[in-house]
Amino acid sequence: MKVILSIILFSSFTSSQNPQQSIETFIDPFSEVKSFRPHLTPHLLEIAKNGQNLTPDKRTQLEALGFNFNRPLISRGGAKRSESDGLNKIYDSGMFRFHYTNSGFHSVNMTDINGNNISDYIESLAKIFNEVSTALHDQMGYLKPPGDGYYESTRDKGGSAHYDVYVRNLSPRYYGYVQPEEYAQGKGDNEQSGSVLEVNAFTSYMAMRNNYQNFPLDEADNIKVTAAHEYFHAIQFGYDGWEKPWLLEASAVWMEEEIYDYINDCYQYMKNWFDYPHRSLDESGYHWYGSFIFFEYLEQHMGGNAIIRQIMEKSVKSNSRNKDGSHLAIHDALKQTGLSFQQALNGMAVANMVMSSLPSAGNFSYEEAEFYPVDGPAIFDVTNFQSGNRDTVESTNLARFGSQYVKIVSDKPVQVDLMNTSGSFSDLQLNAILKRNDESYLVISSPSINIDPTDLKSIHLSVVSQDSVGNNWDYKLIVKDGKPGTGSNVPKDFTLTNPYPNPFNGSVKLLIYILKESLVTVDVIDLSGRIVSRLHRGTLTSGNHQLSWNGKDEVGNAISSGVYYIKVVGPSTQEWRPVTFVK
Repeated sequence: MKVILSIILFSSFTSSQNPQQSIETFIDPFSEVKSFRPHLTPHLLEIAKNGQNLTPDKRTQLEALGFNFNRPLISRGGAKRSESDGLNKIYDSGMFRFHYTNSGFHSVNMTDINGNNISDYIESLAKIFNEVSTALHDQMGYLKPPGDGYYESTRDKGGSAHYDVYVRNLSPRYYGYVQPEEYAQGKGDNEQSGSVLEVNAFTSYMAMRNNYQNFPLDEADNIKVTAAHEYFHAIQFGYDGWEKPWLLEASAVWMEEEIYDYINDCYQYMKNWFDYPHRSLDESGYHWYGSFIFFEYLEQHMGGNAIIRQIMEKSVKSNSRNKDGSHLAIHDALKQTGLSFQQALNGMAVANMVMSSLPSAGNFSYEEAEFYPVDGPAIFDVTNFQSGNRDTVESTNLARFGSQYVKIVSDKPVQVDLMNTSGSFSDLQLNAILKRNDESYLVISSPSINIDPTDLKSIHLSVVSQDSVGNNWDYKLIVKDGKPGTGSNVPKDFTLTNPYPNPFNGSVKLLIYILKESLVTVDVIDLSGRIVSRLHRGTLTSGNHQLSWNGKDEVGNAISSGVYYIKVVGPSTQEWRPVTFVK
């Protein structure tokens, strides 16, 4: 559906995803795909940013559909918002203004149980949007979208402190969309941010359906996921409207799940995404939406939901109008806590293979893994290794920020060596994902890994393309005879005992044996990856060292009962052990 229409109308576009317009009667004749929920916002965003590049005849086509080319951003706005046509009523609630009508093609259901002359449908919309805005602004700390209060106060243009939502009879397959309109305050600065100077912030408005009766979920749930997704776009535009579409869309799908966890509409994107894990995390089109799993991993293991807001805050500092700043924004947000985009990418790749919600999965768990409609990513190759042989797995189709998975079946030790046949070792990372017979996991990351299958239930490898600039991800895996002792060829900095007692109430102890003097960091982290307490950072001499934790955070406050991890990081080794604190 999207591809055909963009070819017909916008073949001259060279952006990552060609735009598409919103006129109801114009879409259906070109419709082919009926199986997934379409999202119109990224196409409207592409028109807004790049519409000046269109040929005159195509500009004329869009002008006939209400697009205004006499402005820096090309949109269905300006002197008149096309979405206001046929809407003659206004309902203000919280920070929102709902434009609607009681009659004609765009009429809402006029059931009014409380007799206040306001449609129950409109009041339902208002209640849900206020829930969403409370979650985003009051609980998560996001900026409000820039306002259009500097416009003249007319019904169709808004021109008030309220965010405008136009309730219309949209095309049968569209849930809603956000229309970018102007550079905030005429210069791209969101007045809601105070002293922060944005340069690419956009004002916007939203269109919602006048009913959701024939959509997959019940009507209220359809409204909820649409409001969470689309209003988050309005917020994103208030930081940086030039940010890459994949980041905007993937995080908006994640936000649906974050606010309305029980609905799980995001599950519809997972099977297609997990069938093609070798494709880039930021590949255009449908893959965008499945990439929400990356933000699930970030939220659950690398900073909670605050890390997503911090990414948007960092996006303001990059020149995304002229280059891709999305991965840099992610990296800069993670760097604040000593993490990196590459670590997040590899962590997600491992978690996708582990696909478990059990505590034994450690930093590679997903809270809802047992409910996901997937068992894990597609397997690129299966190697049935026979001792004395030398097997080769070769790939030429791994994309940037993608992952490929190899399963090894062997009852004898094997050694796996990674060779990048088109670039440097740093472009790729090899992870061995080893499931023990007791259902726990061992993960080893190294270009060369010795694996002893004794006491192992399964052996999987992930190869992750982690370089942000190159195009050098062709590789070979050489599988050959290994020697007893998993990881025996991987340099180790230390060994750990299991924490004791575990579970604990007063304090828990951990014994570390340092092989040679080295810099070691020992942190207690929660299930989201947030550092609860730092037990040690500094040089430790060779030999035994005992550390303890008293169940308190960095400032001495008692923590909640639950599962935590003691994470030990050396120059080349990282391990963690789960501990359970019981009050």
